[in-house]
Amino acid sequence: MIASTSRGAELEAYDRAAASLLSLIRGKTGEARSALDRRTRAEARLARARALLSALGDPHLPYPVIHVTGTSGKGSTSAAVAAVLTEAGFRVGLRTSPYLQVPTEKLHIGASLIDAAAFDELAQRVLAAGSCLFPANLGYAEVWVALACSWFAEQQVDLAVVEVGAGGRFDTTNVFQPLVSVITSVGLDHVVSLGPSLADIAWHKAGIIKRGGIAVVGDVPDDAWSVIAQQARAEAVSVIRPAVMGEAPESIASLPDGFRRANAQMALGVVEALRSRGYAIPDAAVAAGVSGARLPGRFERMPPASGPNIWLDGAHNPDKAAALAREISRLIECGRKLPVVVLGVLAAKDAAAIVARLSPLAGAVVATQPTVLGKRALPAAVLGAIVRATGFAGPLLVEVNPGVALAYAREVADAAGSAVVVAGSLYLAGDVRRAWYADDDIVLQRTPWPTPRDLMRR
Repeated sequence: MIASTSRGAELEAYDRAAASLLSLIRGKTGEARSALDRRTRAEARLARARALLSALGDPHLPYPVIHVTGTSGKGSTSAAVAAVLTEAGFRVGLRTSPYLQVPTEKLHIGASLIDAAAFDELAQRVLAAGSCLFPANLGYAEVWVALACSWFAEQQVDLAVVEVGAGGRFDTTNVFQPLVSVITSVGLDHVVSLGPSLADIAWHKAGIIKRGGIAVVGDVPDDAWSVIAQQARAEAVSVIRPAVMGEAPESIASLPDGFRRANAQMALGVVEALRSRGYAIPDAAVAAGVSGARLPGRFERMPPASGPNIWLDGAHNPDKAAALAREISRLIECGRKLPVVVLGVLAAKDAAAIVARLSPLAGAVVATQPTVLGKRALPAAVLGAIVRATGFAGPLLVEVNPGVALAYAREVADAAGSAVVVAGSLYLAGDVRRAWYADDDIVLQRTPWPTPRDLMRR
């Protein structure tokens, strides 16, 4: 009875906090706004974030920060850096974005998510402060950066790894004077708000490079690199380029040559930067961290069960789709049949480019649509038409409900002896991931990979 009561109280606290935060999301994104209006709004959000932090006692100042942006790989790189530092014995805060199933996924200390009671107390405190400052226009993004900074300060972290939401220069996380600024990649994504060119997008990402820090920059196109290098020179910041460091060190040599190795290589660049500032990070911690780091929805294999193997991957832009296509190709080269691909894409994304990279490797396609508050999904029927327009001639089903789409894909894959790959949106990955991991269990066990309740009772 006590356990049941405690469980109920925790979930009640979580629900209260989550509902309060979601109430800040107002309607659709401003896709039709002018570039000037978008910039003005972004600058206003960042100014509100700074003011809110000031009202809360500047909780973003007590600890060093590794600030991570990039078109692709920023979440996985952030997780790898946090894992390495945790293995090295540091108390590490990690803030990722977005979450797949529950908002507590965004706040880690070591391997544990924030607990429900602390999440509720912190959310109500930050919201109260924000409502006093900005009663009419307090926003979701600025509240979240205040939540993360306050939590890390209260937990007295040694370092914090903070993933940018989008872009960098005007992102609400750009309140730090980072010890290390990381740009994993520059590609065509969020082109309405950051583009249209790679140089424009690079300018936004380069905005997290600040005087006094060190920049770690991945393999980026030349026109993006020239913008980033100019920012680094202006801030008198030295730059580490892991992609041109030569032969892969032993700590990542065993990883498959793909996005996992690229993300691990970025993490090694951060390690080099931190070591140059006096941080003791043993090679054993690096090896354990980069091999064990993981985030949900990043080429994540679902727990084994009867039926086909199932992988989930966000793959929500052309670069990520191309990386996923390479992983699928490796599976095929190992003798596996073409998988059934479940696709769902947000309306703001380049669906045609994503489909063009994935449909040639699909034995069948199920077009569906993710569900997310405040963002518009591309209708499943429209996505299905795009799949056909690429020349895909295999079986195609259009199913709006992601759960039903997954069930159908499993049936088709089981009959064909193939696998299932779910891709196109992290929100879609979150939708279908609930078939294995319940939201309540993630909250209560404080991990994205909870033990199912039926197994815990055995």
